[in-house]
Amino acid sequence: MESKELVETALNALDRLLRMFTIERYVYLVLTAVSFLLLLYAAFLMTTAKDANTEVLVAVFGGSGLIAASSARISWFFNRAFTLIEDLIRRLGQ
Repeated sequence: MESKELVETALNALDRLLRMFTIERYVYLVLTAVSFLLLLYAAFLMTTAKDANTEVLVAVFGGSGLIAASSARISWFFNRAFTLIEDLIRRLGQ
C-alpha cells in the first residue's frame, strides 16, 4: 500500500472516530465551562466574604474537581483515539 493511501486511511479513520464521539466531547466542554464559572463564583465569594464558609469551599473544590475529571476524560479519549490510529498505521504498513 502506498504511503499516501496509508495516511488517507488513517485520517479517515480518525475523522470517523472523532465524529462518533462528538456529543461526548461537547458534554465535557460544557462541564468544563460550568466548572470554570463555578470557580469564578468561588473567587467572588472569597473576595467578598470575611471567612471561608462551606459554600466557598464546595465551590472551589467542586469546580476544580469537575475540571480535573473532564480534562482527564478528554485526555483519555484523545490518547485512545490516537493509539487506535497508530495501531492502524502499523498494521497497514506491514
